[in-house]
Amino acid sequence: MNKQLLTFFAVTLSLSANNNDNTLLLQSLTQEVKSLKQEVTTLKQSQIQNSTSIDNIYENIDSVEAEKLQDKINFGLGFKTNLDNFTKTYADTHKVSNNNIWSNKLMLQIKANITDNMNFYGRLSMYKYWGSSYIHPYTYYDNMQGRVPSDSTLYVERAYLNWFLFKDTLLPIAFTIGRQPSSDGPSNQFKDNTKRKGTYSALLYDGAADGAVLTANISKLIKLPKSYLRFGYAKGFGYSETSQNVGNAFIGASNNDIKDTNVAGFFLDTTVPHMQNSLIQISYSKMMNIVANPLEKNSSTNKNIGDVDLYGIMIELSNINNTHLDLFAQYGYSHAIPNNNSYLNYGGLLGDSGDTKTKDGDSFWIGSRYGFGQKQRYKLGLEYNQGSKNWINLTQGSFDIYNKLATRGSAFEAYIMYVINRYANLRVGYVNIDYKYTRSGWFVGKSEKINTSLKNAENHVDKLESIYLKMSIHF
Repeated sequence: MNKQLLTFFAVTLSLSANNNDNTLLLQSLTQEVKSLKQEVTTLKQSQIQNSTSIDNIYENIDSVEAEKLQDKINFGLGFKTNLDNFTKTYADTHKVSNNNIWSNKLMLQIKANITDNMNFYGRLSMYKYWGSSYIHPYTYYDNMQGRVPSDSTLYVERAYLNWFLFKDTLLPIAFTIGRQPSSDGPSNQFKDNTKRKGTYSALLYDGAADGAVLTANISKLIKLPKSYLRFGYAKGFGYSETSQNVGNAFIGASNNDIKDTNVAGFFLDTTVPHMQNSLIQISYSKMMNIVANPLEKNSSTNKNIGDVDLYGIMIELSNINNTHLDLFAQYGYSHAIPNNNSYLNYGGLLGDSGDTKTKDGDSFWIGSRYGFGQKQRYKLGLEYNQGSKNWINLTQGSFDIYNKLATRGSAFEAYIMYVINRYANLRVGYVNIDYKYTRSGWFVGKSEKINTSLKNAENHVDKLESIYLKMSIHF
């Protein structure tokens, strides 16, 4: 380039000295300018290429870092929008309608692969009505956090660690501790159009729960795939109190008047021989020292009111013989053992104050779903459940706001679903609940037959109808 500059100046001087050669000199000057412009253009292109190479390097580094992060932590998303329209008929025959009720539920899911034999699952949930920031008092019940519509708070609905032991042996073991997958259990996955999302029968248990579970994979021992024996322990209620001397919360009442509610049980999962897409679950659990009101801190009024045994059996058959037909049936049996305690003027465990007679109840739940149309984009479902006078379960944290499976009476549901894609679906449905007895889903107080002569008949719902529209995304 220096040589070209000298030439440029020389030509300029010559131009000044000899006006007769102007044409020739101008032609030479123009050629030199073109050469200079070409060199500048080449230099700029080289700089751009170097910059692009650097950008590619950074993009590759970001991609590798993202892949490493995804190897350890994966995120998922669940989102539901519901439109509900209710009509309630009370025991005194008056009716109340609640229409155009919209709600959203957001679920942020986390899975972390810590090592080859250890992983973590978590779910943060928000569930609220449109246009409302009212904090629902039931969100203070531990098993209902993130499970009933409230404000826009994110609750930890699940957070548990799986530790796998003896993976390559005849009897692999898994130890699970934390906030358990005890909500949205089978057979809810059919009307949600998802895989099985919870561990335990939804007829018996639905809600958040803290505990520990030991699972033995007995598939090789009994020669049936997907066979597991589980032993579980959970804390249904822990009395917490803040002491100025200690400076933080601790479990257990200072006067020992209120005991913690402990839950223990075993569960056997297996499959129907020669039917891989099937599930059989047999279970037993015991709730000890049930507390009357988990929100009541006054031990002079709040009491432990007794124990409850829960027995269950269920069977699911999915896509029977490739006909796109799903069937399920569940049965539950409850055995309540009241003590002599009662809560204020509400009574004791499933009875009046001082009633210590044991109370037995049962319920069954059956359903079917059929897929049709191109690629089974449409699914038609029918469900029916029926519970007796003293039926009691642990479904207070159910996603449906009327807790259908706790009904002491009968409930019918029909729906049609349109599968938008592998992650999203629309469902339109109808629910009809006929309550035969009072206090469905409640442990405290005597269950009474619903009729017009019932005391406070205006406060007891006799029948409930709901037409709903739901959109769900699970990604």
